[in-house]
Amino acid sequence: MKKFILLATVFIAFAAKAQEKVNIGIKVGQNLTSVNSVAVDRHTASYHGGVTFQIGLTDKISLVPEVLLSQTKLATNPNIMDVLGDNRYNPETYHLSYMMVPLLVQVKPFSSLLLQAGPQYGILIDQKKDGKENAQLAFKEGEFSFVGGAKVNLGGFFVYGRYVVGLQDISALQDQAKWKTRQWQLGIGMSLFGF
Repeated sequence: MKKFILLATVFIAFAAKAQEKVNIGIKVGQNLTSVNSVAVDRHTASYHGGVTFQIGLTDKISLVPEVLLSQTKLATNPNIMDVLGDNRYNPETYHLSYMMVPLLVQVKPFSSLLLQAGPQYGILIDQKKDGKENAQLAFKEGEFSFVGGAKVNLGGFFVYGRYVVGLQDISALQDQAKWKTRQWQLGIGMSLFGF
């Protein structure tokens, strides 16, 4: 939590020093998630959406904080030998809902192409197993990750692609291998207004 407060303080300091205008937009997209060391289907699809801000620091560099609601879906798919050998191995689906707060630096090498990278903190706000059971003992309450990607401006609209690398274990279980997420994000957005 101290790191999150530090990131928020840095954001406020940059916002106060912003030399260019501030733009606000909305975005929605799809997540394709996998987790290391867990027998889950690779690149299980889920969604994200939220608000994005762009604070110009120079003509080419901006600070881009966002607030996103994001779902991570993990669908386990044990092989037939595991299921036959032990009835504990059944197909299960976990739905993890996060409030993600990325704080990205954006560089504009060309007029419509923007490159983005930076840290992200996710706060776990809900977790369910098979759509109904609460699975709150299995996953930690937060996750730090690193985000890198690109965005293409199309007038008042934009499209983007990102790769998110989890930097810490999301498992709260004892005696387990480290569970680290890897996620592709693809989406579209719209700039609402600037001031």
